[in-house]
Amino acid sequence: MIDFAAKLRHFHISWHLLDLLRSHSSPIPPAAFSSLIRRYARASLPDAAASAFLRMPDYNLLPDPSTFSLLISALSKKRFASHAQSLFDSLKHRFPPDVVLYSNLVHAWCRAGRLDEAERVFGEMKTHGITPNVYTFTSIIDAMCRAGQLSRAQELLCQMIDDGCSPNTATFNSFMRAHVKAGRMEQVLQVNNQMKQLGCEPDAITYNFLIEAHCRKGQRNLDAALKVLNQMAAKDCAPNAHTFNHILRCVLDLGDVNAAHRLYTRMRELKCQPNTVTYNLLMGLFSKAKSMDMVLKMKKEMEDDGVEPNVNTYAVLISAFSGRGHWKRAYGLMREMVEEKCLKPSGPVCEMVFGLLRNAGQLKKHEELVEKMAERGFISRPL
Repeated sequence: MIDFAAKLRHFHISWHLLDLLRSHSSPIPPAAFSSLIRRYARASLPDAAASAFLRMPDYNLLPDPSTFSLLISALSKKRFASHAQSLFDSLKHRFPPDVVLYSNLVHAWCRAGRLDEAERVFGEMKTHGITPNVYTFTSIIDAMCRAGQLSRAQELLCQMIDDGCSPNTATFNSFMRAHVKAGRMEQVLQVNNQMKQLGCEPDAITYNFLIEAHCRKGQRNLDAALKVLNQMAAKDCAPNAHTFNHILRCVLDLGDVNAAHRLYTRMRELKCQPNTVTYNLLMGLFSKAKSMDMVLKMKKEMEDDGVEPNVNTYAVLISAFSGRGHWKRAYGLMREMVEEKCLKPSGPVCEMVFGLLRNAGQLKKHEELVEKMAERGFISRPL
């Protein structure tokens, strides 16, 4: 109940329940405060999270190093690096820093985009004789890669290996992400080979990066992407919707409808749940191929799977029907979008449907739609 109230940001109820427990002399589990600290951090209330930690003695609980580390970790995940640093400096005499605490602080500065501060804490850590672990090294390497400092990240990787700390899959994924975004296919494959040499097994993120690299503009190597997908399945590494979405974008660019059918079948065989983007891509491809039966089939399967449509879903569907002059279907979808889903159509989509209704002489429906959108605040009410 304490956690649930905090999750809904009714923190006063959480404290009321804690006070009830205290008044009945009931033991309060430390997990209650751990939960409260995390919930405050997720609600972007760092000072309240620190206050909850400091109030633990009022409820007959002694703050311990693990709870303090959890507090720093919770703040780091929400990029409250300065708050984490301030707490670290003020309480390190009570909780002597260890590798976990320092690693969380390094991660906090990395998440905040302050690589200079992360490196300062990293240097301080080593000065105090605390050996960084794979998590510490990977946090800084990832921050360097995101900042485009790949040569420095490579140097740190070499230092990491020299220090006897073996990199893990996440370490190499940081390099791979940077190369994929820059379109450096050769370097992506080099990182993959380096992983194999050091005995690091690829995970779903690694495979997705490889597939994305093969499907990017300038590459569009559908066969290579499908080969990676088969390797992924053979290794019992479950593909996700993002895996297939990269390939579907490539298929959409190539306009290969048969490949889309095969890919969708393969997705179902592997028990991979499509997401909104998957259905949007499929409907866009089938619409482009003038296969409205398949567009409608995808829409129905999307509804049956409980996948929520977004603005892009309706844009694809409305464009498909508008392009064929089906004003009734376009109008119905627009009303569903505005009334039921409370989604704001883009300007081009509005003009498409409004123009279709005007050309069909459906001025009353045109006015009704304008009124509905004005009620939702999507457009200004016409004079």
